[in-house]
Amino acid sequence: MDPARILQIITNSTWMVTKLVGSDPVEFEQPEYEVTVPENTRADHLLRLSARVRAQGETLQYRINEGNEEGLFHLDPSSGSLSLLRPLDYEIQQQYELVVEALAGEARGEARVVVNVDDQNDHAPVFLRALHETQITEEDNRHLPKVILKQVTAVDRDAGRFGRLAYTISGDGMFTNGSRPCFSVDAASGTVLLLRPLDRDPPHGRPQWRLRVTATDGELEAHTDIRVNLKDANDNAPFFPSRTTTATVSEDTPLGSSVTRVVATDHDDPQEGDNAKVTFSLEKNAIDESSGRPIFAIDSELGVITTALCCLDREKTQRYVIQVVATDGGGLKGTGTVVVDVDDVNDVPPRFSRPEWTLDVSESLDPDNVLATLTVVDQDVTNDFAYRVVPGSGRGWQMFHVEGAPGALPGGNLRSVELLDYEDADHREGFHFRVQVTDLGEEGWGRKEHVAETKVRLSLVDENDNDPVFSEDAIYLTLPEDTPRGSLLASFIALDPDNGGESRVRYQVAPDSDPGHQFAVDETGTVRLVGNLDRETADTHNALVWAVDDGSPPRTATATLAINVTDVNDNPPFLSEPREVQVMENSQAQLVARVKLGDPDDWRQGHGPPFTISLDPRAPPHVTDSIRVTLDRRGDDGRGVGVVWTRAALDREERPALLVPLVVGDAGWPSLTATVTLTLHVADVNDNPMAPAAKTVTVHTMQRQGAAVPLGRVYVQDPDDWDAASKTYAWRAPQAGFFLDTSSGHLSMAPSTPDGRYHLSFVVSDSSQGQDDVEANVTVQVKSLQPSEITHTTPLTLAADTDAVVRPDAKGGPSVLSRLVGAARTWAGGGGVVQVLSVQPVEGRNPATRIWLSAAGIANFDYILLYHKNELSSTLGVNVQDVGVVPCHEPSAITPVTVAEERCVGGCWVGLADDFSVVDANSSAVVGPLVVVQGPCGCTSSTTPIRASMCTPDTCLNGGRCLSTSSGTRCICPHGTLGSQCKVLSRHFQGTGGRHDGSTGPAQDGAWAWVPPIPPCAEVHLSLEVLSTVRAAALLYSGPDQDTEPGSRDLLLLELREGQPVLLLDLGGGPITLTLNSSSSLADNTWHRIDLIWKHEMVEMIVDLCVGDSWDELPMPSLTQNHTLTPLLPDGHTCHGTTRLPHNARVLNTRGVLQVGGLVHPLPPLMAEGNSVLPHPPHFQGCIRNLRVNGKLVDLGDRVLSKASSPGCPATECRANLLQCGVHGRCQGSPSSLQCECHPGWSGPGCDLPTIPATFFPNSYVKVALSFSPLAYTTSISLRFRTLKSRGELVVLSSQHGRDSWSVQLVGGHLCAVLHLQSKTTTTLCLSRVSLADGHWHSLTATRYGSSTFLEVDDGDGDLYNASLVLKGEHLLDVDKQEGIRVGGSPYYQEKGVLKIHNDYFDGCIDDLRISGLSAPLPPAVNSTPWGQASVFKGVEQGCIAPSACTNVSCRPPLSCIDTWRSYQCGCGEGRVLSRSRVTCEDEDECAWQPCLSGGSCFNTQPGYVCSCPAGFSGQHCQLPEVGQTSLKLPMGVLVTIVVWCIFLILLVCAFLLHQHHRRAALRRGMADAKDNAMDCKGHVAPPCSHTPNLLEMQLLKPPRANGQPAWTRNPNIADVDVLQVDAVTPESSGEELDGDRRQVSPPPSRGSSYQGMSSRRTSKGGPGSTPPAGDDLRNYAYEGDGSSPGSLSSCLENCSGSAKFLGGFREVAHMVES
Repeated sequence: MDPARILQIITNSTWMVTKLVGSDPVEFEQPEYEVTVPENTRADHLLRLSARVRAQGETLQYRINEGNEEGLFHLDPSSGSLSLLRPLDYEIQQQYELVVEALAGEARGEARVVVNVDDQNDHAPVFLRALHETQITEEDNRHLPKVILKQVTAVDRDAGRFGRLAYTISGDGMFTNGSRPCFSVDAASGTVLLLRPLDRDPPHGRPQWRLRVTATDGELEAHTDIRVNLKDANDNAPFFPSRTTTATVSEDTPLGSSVTRVVATDHDDPQEGDNAKVTFSLEKNAIDESSGRPIFAIDSELGVITTALCCLDREKTQRYVIQVVATDGGGLKGTGTVVVDVDDVNDVPPRFSRPEWTLDVSESLDPDNVLATLTVVDQDVTNDFAYRVVPGSGRGWQMFHVEGAPGALPGGNLRSVELLDYEDADHREGFHFRVQVTDLGEEGWGRKEHVAETKVRLSLVDENDNDPVFSEDAIYLTLPEDTPRGSLLASFIALDPDNGGESRVRYQVAPDSDPGHQFAVDETGTVRLVGNLDRETADTHNALVWAVDDGSPPRTATATLAINVTDVNDNPPFLSEPREVQVMENSQAQLVARVKLGDPDDWRQGHGPPFTISLDPRAPPHVTDSIRVTLDRRGDDGRGVGVVWTRAALDREERPALLVPLVVGDAGWPSLTATVTLTLHVADVNDNPMAPAAKTVTVHTMQRQGAAVPLGRVYVQDPDDWDAASKTYAWRAPQAGFFLDTSSGHLSMAPSTPDGRYHLSFVVSDSSQGQDDVEANVTVQVKSLQPSEITHTTPLTLAADTDAVVRPDAKGGPSVLSRLVGAARTWAGGGGVVQVLSVQPVEGRNPATRIWLSAAGIANFDYILLYHKNELSSTLGVNVQDVGVVPCHEPSAITPVTVAEERCVGGCWVGLADDFSVVDANSSAVVGPLVVVQGPCGCTSSTTPIRASMCTPDTCLNGGRCLSTSSGTRCICPHGTLGSQCKVLSRHFQGTGGRHDGSTGPAQDGAWAWVPPIPPCAEVHLSLEVLSTVRAAALLYSGPDQDTEPGSRDLLLLELREGQPVLLLDLGGGPITLTLNSSSSLADNTWHRIDLIWKHEMVEMIVDLCVGDSWDELPMPSLTQNHTLTPLLPDGHTCHGTTRLPHNARVLNTRGVLQVGGLVHPLPPLMAEGNSVLPHPPHFQGCIRNLRVNGKLVDLGDRVLSKASSPGCPATECRANLLQCGVHGRCQGSPSSLQCECHPGWSGPGCDLPTIPATFFPNSYVKVALSFSPLAYTTSISLRFRTLKSRGELVVLSSQHGRDSWSVQLVGGHLCAVLHLQSKTTTTLCLSRVSLADGHWHSLTATRYGSSTFLEVDDGDGDLYNASLVLKGEHLLDVDKQEGIRVGGSPYYQEKGVLKIHNDYFDGCIDDLRISGLSAPLPPAVNSTPWGQASVFKGVEQGCIAPSACTNVSCRPPLSCIDTWRSYQCGCGEGRVLSRSRVTCEDEDECAWQPCLSGGSCFNTQPGYVCSCPAGFSGQHCQLPEVGQTSLKLPMGVLVTIVVWCIFLILLVCAFLLHQHHRRAALRRGMADAKDNAMDCKGHVAPPCSHTPNLLEMQLLKPPRANGQPAWTRNPNIADVDVLQVDAVTPESSGEELDGDRRQVSPPPSRGSSYQGMSSRRTSKGGPGSTPPAGDDLRNYAYEGDGSSPGSLSSCLENCSGSAKFLGGFREVAHMVES
């Protein structure tokens, strides 16, 4: 602005100020106005100016004097409104100043108006270039980050804040997933930076990277594109799109024929030199073995592969694999594989696999069945096989035809054209003919070079396909009902056309047709009457006679014996009605009843009315004095009625009832008479006063909170018993804790009442008699029951009502209950307490009482009472019906809400209800907990009730100690016991004679043992193993004895007859006999297994699982054969028998013990009669083991009541046969073939080497190739596993191509064995009641015998065992020993070659895998064993690896995190528990558990405990007898060998002494020097043999005492083994005396052993899976002589510096003798 303008503005401003300040006549309201207008605003009103005029009447005029030179504003002259005429532009001018004037005549005034222009964003940014392009080299990582574009800028015509720009970048290489970007842009300058090297080449790179830079002013933005071009670098090797190329070429292809073309890709830039130029070559070519020349060639430019030799041979090589290399210009290479399959040309003739086929074919096969598959061998694959039977080639050729067999293996199926019949004489002679095959189809028969021939010889095998034929199908008889027993009724003769008419036919009366067992048929078909006929029971009989042949399965024919029974007057009349009548006492003589009679005989034959009736003249006087009887002959329609009268008034207190004997007779000839009884009850009238009385109540409680305990009723002596409503009761002296119902007199007690004797006093009033306050005293004896008393209860059932059992006898003597307890205490002996737990009535027609006796601390209490059952009945004067058993479905009106303390009693679950049983017998009462029966136990379908996890006397058997830990209970078991409950599984029987163990009574001489009864189940599987030396003996018996009440028919008797097993079984529907006639005897001093199964009205008996020999001595698998060894299986008739049970015969209700090895009492006569059973079968001599009922092993140990029997089996003890199995081994086999088998997890010759497990990770597996062929009939899998996963395949064994398989897998946490044979239905056997995915080690064994499968885990008892015996269908599994064994899952390839594992077992461990008992490798620790090698493995690691589970885990103090292998828990740690205050952890005193056996002393440590073992015992809990204490019974051959070697040793020593004779003089002369040298040995290291003693010094000097202790001491670790303490002097000792208490000379331990310096063993407090520390077993000895046996010569001579002196050279002699 020029200075003149500035001067003018200043002048005007001064003038305006002067005018404003002055008092002008015109004045604006404001001297200055200010307004803001957004730029670009169109014409608009801005503001209105206002001025004041001093002179009145003047008109104001407004105008703009200055600032509107451009005419942008307009001021209305009259209104003073200032408005905008044109838009303003902020970028041109930001403020305008206007001077306005107001005129009023001559007066005027001025004001200043400032117009501010507000900026608007009306210009967008603009890039000067729409595209920027640059070029860099790919993969250049130098100087990063670096600028690649500087001038990427935009302009914005806005001024101010909208003119400031910010830059962003997007596009390729800019990631939104958090990854580091490749580019960035400076937000202020727009400079583009490279942050990461770029890749030009596919698949992840690109030759040009496209970016976009955006400039924004906050509202508007502009974009420009950037192209970053990459210059190629040769950084990509060529590759083949398909790693494997498959081609096909015919085997007759000529030289130079094209095979295939390979294509390689190079992602480098083909325009950049030779970076992407590819040439081809063959790196690994196939070489012809005969000429050494390559078989294929390749064109280096085109990649075309051609044949380099003429005429490939597919039969020689079916596939070639060659490796192709592609090389680019920079020398980078890529490889690919070409697989060339050679197509077949039919150039090889076929041949049969056998020149002659000998076939045995069953006659029962129809023409649709394949008789045999005649397999063909032809190396060609383009065969078109055709088969034919050569016409006229032999006998019967026209009856057969051959057709191609479907499937992978070529062969022809031989079928018959018509039915074959062994009974046809022509067929029986057999057939022979020739069969031909051609591989050129039906048109190829003319080309002889393509035709092969074989001979077929076919013999028919007779099958049991014909029913026996009766000579008569029905015989009709009419017999009187008094036909005597034994009468011959009829003869049925049946013949069986099978087996040439030589089949044996046995006869049997169908049990359903003879429910009363009245008829019997012998082996000749003769039917006799063995029971009594009774027309009144059945007037007709239709007995079905079965003729059963000896086939398998047997076939049956049926004939009918129809008998019509005629009547004989054999039944006297009976009392029809009434049988009981009532008369009020004190009433006058009156008519009491008109008695009617009946007679079941046939009245039409005169064997009935008219009847006679009279009072029995032998009636007691009180009856004849009170009753008279007359006969009304016309009564009852002339049949005759007896009229009964009373003669006088009766008194109830004198006699509550009269039994009136009546003599009745019928009209038959001769007439039959009988005496019947009419019961006359005298009704009570309250006519007697009360008298004071006392009562005793015995109460047994469980001290539970609940309802009050009922005690019965307050008793006063009152002959009247119907007057309860008239009595009232009151306390004389109330007693706390007892409650009285004053109206009824019922007394109750609080459940928490302490034990003791309480004396209660009451008064009773009777209003009807006018008596008040009659005294009544009640004494209550309270005793609380302990858990041990509740669990050890035995039921006894007496044939008497409860009142008679509880009340004293009539003479005031002890009650039946008291006499019972006394007798039981006498027979049980000391060591326990016998008391009554509860007395309860038994529902039923006849009165009976069940008494529950508690006998804590008395072993076999129930068996002792049962043994003395008859004597007990005599003592009590009451029949003892049952001991130790209860009916499982006993009716009861009580439905208890809760049941506790459940246990299995006599095959039924029995528990205590929250209620009480009260037996009130007036002057005495017994109160106890109510015992209820919950249903059968021990059945496969029954559910085991949940019981508390606490130690009970039944938890650990045979002296085992129970430990109650936080995780449950576990047992410390003595040596010789097995399983989690310390069971003894074998027992020896001495046959006839022997010692009786702890019991007396009328037992027969001979061995026997009693075990718990067989449960009453619809399905029962019973198995046992027998080692017998006798051919006839009773093995098992359960059933009635001579003293059992009539009607008990159920029984089981398993015995040996002539060395063969015979089963007699009766489930209530009639007896059946099952016999197996084997060619070999079971009495061969070898273990044999017998299985008994009954279900669905069928019974089976199986011997040795049809293996064919002793079932535990299977032949070893073949090491040389290429194919699986197929055993010669026995005939199914000799090892497997089945028969059908009578209808509705399903449950064995013997209600008694299972007798093993012999019978205590002879069989009842009716049982032995007609069943060819001796009344008392011989007793067993031998051993029985593994007695199992429904999967549960039966304990055969100390709790078995027995005679001439003992636990164990001496004949099969390895130690007694000089075979030591070590701590971790067990003795297996029969006496003639004993061997040691290592426990799971241990290996080595002495079972002293722990096996090494393997951890399986996801997608892992192991494939094992065996060096032997497993047996085809039987295969076993055993291993240890540990996992928390609920699914996965552990091991699978399969045949070639996987058609057959046998696997073990986890399904839903349950272990299952799956068997699939020959496309049959898959058999799955699971342990469904226990989950094994718990992170603990478990040992499993899965075994199959044919199609039968067995599965057991850990001890294999109860829920850890399951079996499926199915002896039908296919039996053989040919395991592919090279490819058929997989561990951890089965690998397979998905599409695109991705390896997957089917049924993957991962995050778990597997250890000690054995196939058929032989060790298989588990890599990576063990890659091979003598029995196999790991061919492939993936994803497995050595050891059982698990990450720490306590990472980032915090527990509330004082607890800490405890790692439990892939899981954790918060606890105090090993050996510590929470204190009572629960605020600290303290040491747990484990010695309170008494964990040390064999009299060992327990010392508590922190943590753990130590057992100090007495002499003769060792082990973690002193459970192992020392080897030195074992009495060895040496065989005669061994003794002779020892004597021979001793003689040889003596002769050898004598020869040596003679050889040294010439040196004696020199030895004497050197004696002095030798002594000096001996002194030098104390202080210096002398040569080992520098001292040469005199011959006379060859004696063992008595060693000195060390610190007052005898030189001969006992090794503290090896009890009763004397160890010589030698004064050996070492260089370190320097002649000082050794402290015998703290310092000992320890020889170096031998390999595999360790030395333990104290007899105590520190014990971990873990569960059964915890690993014992070193030195915790018998293998950890301290050995002398660095590996020499204790007492050997070499060990004696280890140091010549000791105090014992020997001749020089004797060491060499000793070593030579030992070797």
